Amino acid sequence: MIRLEGIEKTYRSGDLETPVLKNINLHISRGEYVALMGSSGTGKSTLMNILGCLDVPTKGRYELDGVDVVKLTDSELSLVRNEKIGFVFQQFHLLPKSDALTNVLLPLVYADSYPPNAKKRAESLLTLVGLRERMHYRPGQLSGGQRQRVAIARALINDPRIILADEPTGNLDKTSTVEIMELFDKLHGQGHTVIMVTHDEETAKRAHRVVEMSDGQLVSDRSREELDTEGK
Repeated sequence: MIRLEGIEKTYRSGDLETPVLKNINLHISRGEYVALMGSSGTGKSTLMNILGCLDVPTKGRYELDGVDVVKLTDSELSLVRNEKIGFVFQQFHLLPKSDALTNVLLPLVYADSYPPNAKKRAESLLTLVGLRERMHYRPGQLSGGQRQRVAIARALINDPRIILADEPTGNLDKTSTVEIMELFDKLHGQGHTVIMVTHDEETAKRAHRVVEMSDGQLVSDRSREELDTEGK
């Protein structure tokens, strides 16, 4: 489903060049649950932005469903993002003056056509994430864990093939973290491909595959079975 070959990303400011990603080669199959780990500054968020078509590499090839997205125009990239990828961010990025239902419906505003059953689908998703009784609450009336649940429902509104989560539990307490991770487990069980950026080892262990980064490079790629064996 995802194939990265020789991906590099270099930021330029005048004559100064700052390499952030260096020769990244990564293949992710449909239905996988992958944790992308690394400390701050290792390039994992930059890689996530490229996977999510929010940024393009300086060099290399990125195939998504057999299409080299590096060659797509901005409008074509926008269409890919809206149709195939659901985003969950650490900061939630909810509209503060809109209720949960309106926030979940927001991505459909940018879709080619607004589905007639949009409200019903949004209500179903909020029920799925445990917020049936809080659909008309604004973000300020919700806890951090509840706000993240709204963000997850929003990510699912377009029925994406891939869910990209960037430190989705970074602003949550321990109880909310467990609840959100259980929700990601459930979504993966329903067939979604889940790719999660995290610096937390316990969170990463929920994934079936852990890819570690250091200094802009992939340094390890292990299955849950391998990690469990190492921990014994």
